[in-house]
Amino acid sequence: MSKKHKNKGAQAIPALAVQPTDITQDSLTNLVAGLMNSRDKMAYNHYAFRKTISRSELATMYRSNWLARKIIDAPAEDMTREWLSLETKDESSKDTLEAAEKRFKLVTLLTNNLKWGRLFGGSALYMSLAGEDPETPLETERIRKGALQGFLVLDQHQLTVDKQPSLVDLNRPEYWRPEHYRVADTQQIIHASRLIFSDGALVPVSDLKQQGFWHDSVLQALYDELQRGDTVASGTASMFFEMCVDILKINGLTNKLNSDEGTREVQKRFEVTNTAKSFNRMMLLDSADDYQQKTINFGGVSEVATMFLQRISGAADIPATRLLGQSPTGLSATGESDIRNYYDALKAKQENILRPQVEKIYDVMAMSELGHPLKDLVIEFNPLWQLCEAERANAEKIRAETDQIYLMQGVIHEAHSLKRLKANDTYAITDEDLDEAQALAQELDIPDEPDATRPDQGTLQAHDKTPV
Repeated sequence: MSKKHKNKGAQAIPALAVQPTDITQDSLTNLVAGLMNSRDKMAYNHYAFRKTISRSELATMYRSNWLARKIIDAPAEDMTREWLSLETKDESSKDTLEAAEKRFKLVTLLTNNLKWGRLFGGSALYMSLAGEDPETPLETERIRKGALQGFLVLDQHQLTVDKQPSLVDLNRPEYWRPEHYRVADTQQIIHASRLIFSDGALVPVSDLKQQGFWHDSVLQALYDELQRGDTVASGTASMFFEMCVDILKINGLTNKLNSDEGTREVQKRFEVTNTAKSFNRMMLLDSADDYQQKTINFGGVSEVATMFLQRISGAADIPATRLLGQSPTGLSATGESDIRNYYDALKAKQENILRPQVEKIYDVMAMSELGHPLKDLVIEFNPLWQLCEAERANAEKIRAETDQIYLMQGVIHEAHSLKRLKANDTYAITDEDLDEAQALAQELDIPDEPDATRPDQGTLQAHDKTPV
């Protein structure tokens, strides 16, 4: 091939021109396939914040939509369902605090605080202390005995910011939260330290000021999914009105409807025909009439509805077995792993959200009920996963066999096993039983002293060994 022909061949293949509109940053692109460039419709997708759900609409969703209500209630109720255990050396103080907890209905009010925080994006539990100015910071160590009057739940629409924070004070753990709040429709101002806050779905700190320093409702991100689910359910229900439609073709019907007398004649005939069909299970027709019946095929509707419910379950981070109350599907599916993962997530929320709240509350109750702080008080949340009777018996059997092995090897004493049995409330073991077992264990630990009058006792020297 000549040089001239080579140049022509090279010019026959045009270079791929890249237009500025074909370039998409920070995304997978393929100019040849048209992926994420001006030819790809997906390139024009973007997320836009539609609106913040109003309080009235949130309240309506909670009251009228069972899924929305369960999304709000289920995690809050599950976090406090098994509640917690108190441990301290002073048993009388423990009993006093537990009695105060029931008297003030603490579990119910904390649960409601969590619910309204999830629903409205924020809520606060106010601790009412007699003889103290609510506008001043709370000083726990100065609370007088009997000062605690009770608790009051106030959602974010009952509290407004009295003064927006102007400076960022990094010495405050929650520097972004205002120091003073005003109760709606009153002149009462409350210092933030006297409030136990329960936040909803967290939003960036930069957006808090636009929302009055409150977070989002957990239903905000689920709004579209809930609407889609309701649309599918409502549409499916409406289809049942049209699932079976009778079609009757009558010769000359149009001409008969042109006059009032003909219209009345047709209406009367249809009424008689419909009555005969309903009561006698038959239809009387003229030989020239044509009767058909159209039915709707509901195949695939169940799968579509299930898909939307599963999307709602995933968006709410609640397993379908808990949210929908349905049995798990699939081969060898029990739903146990889903519930365990759900409980593990709630356990983390208990430690991160509930623990600081209840520790502050019990400090206040200790000062009010006992008149002094209870420094050795240990708070432990009870397990959310409860074993059945057979599982508890099997677990106890394994622990008993383990204790028996350790006892035979001298690793533990009977007192150690008794302490565990008492802690698990396996038997009615008293403190006196533990003291006796501990004393017996100490006696067994004392080595026998050698008798000087007996020559066969004492330390055996190397040269005294007699070969066998």
